[in-house]
Amino acid sequence: KGDEDMKKLFMIAASVALASTSANAADMAARPYTKAPPTAALYDWSGFYVGANGGYASSRNCWNFESFAGAPFTAGQGCHDADGAVAGGQIGYRWQSAAFVFGLEAQGNWADLSGSSVSSPAFVFAPGDLTINSKLQAFGLLTGQVGDAWNNVLLYAKGGAAVVDNRFYHTFTGTNTLINSSDNTTWGATVGAGLEVGFA
Repeated sequence: KGDEDMKKLFMIAASVALASTSANAADMAARPYTKAPPTAALYDWSGFYVGANGGYASSRNCWNFESFAGAPFTAGQGCHDADGAVAGGQIGYRWQSAAFVFGLEAQGNWADLSGSSVSSPAFVFAPGDLTINSKLQAFGLLTGQVGDAWNNVLLYAKGGAAVVDNRFYHTFTGTNTLINSSDNTTWGATVGAGLEVGFA
C-alpha cells in the first residue's frame, strides 16, 4: 500500500506541475511581430521608351557656286551661321547589365535654322547684288548608347549616323526676290553625351 500511495502522490505532483506549466505558457504575452524594413528598389533602365524634345540649335553652312545659267562658274561663296528652333521625338530600346546600360535610339526633328550672307564672288548686275540663304529644315539621328547608372540616374555617351535636309537659295539683295534654289540631303556622323534622371 505504501508503494501505491507513493505512485498516487507522484501522479498528483506531475499533474499539478503540468497544469502549472500550461497555465504559465497560456499567460505569456504574445511575441510582437516586427516587419523587416523595406529596401530601396533599384531603378531598371531596360525596355522600350518614347519621348519628345525641343530647343534651339545652330548650324554652319559653307557654299560653293559651281554654275550660273548652265555655264560653269566655280567660286567659293563663304560661310554663315544658321540658327533657330527644333522640335521632334525619339524612340529607343535599352538593356541593363549590373550598372552598365546599352541602347539604340532613332530620333527625328523638324527644324527652322535659317541664315544668310551677301555673296561677293557671284553677282548678276553688280558685286553684292546677290544674297545666299540657307535653311536647315529637318535632321535625324540613329545612335548607339553606352552608359553607367546610379539607381535612377544615368550618364551615357552616344554616337552614330546623322542626316540633315538643307535648302540653299539665292535672292536679290535689294528686293529679296528668289533667283534659284536647291535642296540637299547630307549624311554624316554624330557624337554626344547625356544625363537622364528617372522619376517613375
